[in-house]
Amino acid sequence: MAFQECEGIGWVLGDAGLVDQYEALTGPHALCIAYRRSSWRLLAQSAENVAEDRNDQWYGTRAGMWVRLQHTETNQVLFFINHHGPLPLNSGGRCGGEATAFKLLQLIASQAHDGDVIVLVGDFNAGPNSQTLASLRSRMHALFTGASFGGVDHVLSSCQNVAGTRNLGSGGSDHDAISAVISM
Repeated sequence: MAFQECEGIGWVLGDAGLVDQYEALTGPHALCIAYRRSSWRLLAQSAENVAEDRNDQWYGTRAGMWVRLQHTETNQVLFFINHHGPLPLNSGGRCGGEATAFKLLQLIASQAHDGDVIVLVGDFNAGPNSQTLASLRSRMHALFTGASFGGVDHVLSSCQNVAGTRNLGSGGSDHDAISAVISM
């Protein structure tokens, strides 16, 4: 699971009754990732800045937080990256959407290993018709897009074996939680 604008992943998991089942990882810029301990083994994790907000709506730099996880039964490795995109909406930030997509793809290329299933998720602050998403879709499969803010929440992957997708609703956030189940 991936969270953006998350200052307390422990509180989120605790409130949902999941704190005993999930490992919580906190990254920069209020990015968090949680994974089920019984299903995955952590191989590596880190984060890297990939974009920066434009001056007219500047909050700072934006990162891609990633983990490499190995499935405990199949040994398949997942490279999972969580991203909260730059502002203003649909701009791609200071360097534009194509540069933001390039930096995300560059991060994946430098950290994922051959054979990893790659999943890129987040609030990209970029809709499905933005340059950011167009550039990412040229290299990855777009699996699901949420409805909030014109569709700025996305799930993309190197794998197109989707078992199901769902919009889970807002649960009190200004964005809907979205879910994609991928068969690896």
